[in-house]
Amino acid sequence: MNRAHVVGVVLAVTAVAGCSYNAEGYRLRTGGTRFDAQSVGAALNLYTLQEDGTWAGMSGDRYERMGDEIRKVGAFGPTPALIPPTGWVTIDRHPDGLSFTPSWLSGPIWTFVTQDGRPIPRNLEVPLYLAATMGLGGQWVGINVPGSELAGIELKADCGLVLFSLKERQVAGWVSRQGAVCPAPTYPPGTVAKLAQSRREVWDSAERPLE
Repeated sequence: MNRAHVVGVVLAVTAVAGCSYNAEGYRLRTGGTRFDAQSVGAALNLYTLQEDGTWAGMSGDRYERMGDEIRKVGAFGPTPALIPPTGWVTIDRHPDGLSFTPSWLSGPIWTFVTQDGRPIPRNLEVPLYLAATMGLGGQWVGINVPGSELAGIELKADCGLVLFSLKERQVAGWVSRQGAVCPAPTYPPGTVAKLAQSRREVWDSAERPLE
């Protein structure tokens, strides 16, 4: 993923969102991708957890967790692929979150850090990666995202950050091109409030059942 692609992902995610207003005049925004432990859905696709443990998409593609890796089922099947047929995504778990590292160099690295310092439940690992690949909604921070200079975070090329919630838990999702030099992936205290105030918007949780 080159710089233009990383930035394009950020801008695409911020653009796909529902919008209404609360009593304080803040925009209430909802990202285009929603997920829970059983399903991941966006405008043009839906993945559901099957009885055999695989995640099946509407176009016939499937993904499974094998140990600490996520792989496409049926490596050379003629179906779409969020993960290349010969590739995989490695899951590295941390006390306060986890990271996903693709085996192919063009795939971005995602690192998720929780505000409360507790791990992310294992039943949300695969759907969280699928949701990140399809586009997470939340407060995005990046060099080409308006208002990011007010976030109090060092802005660099090929690096992005999205702040969202898993129901009552706040999470920071850092995305970067492999090989990029980015700020250390931590949860930035106060950034959500700063951006909500400057952008006059708040975001619903990305984790909830599809309606």
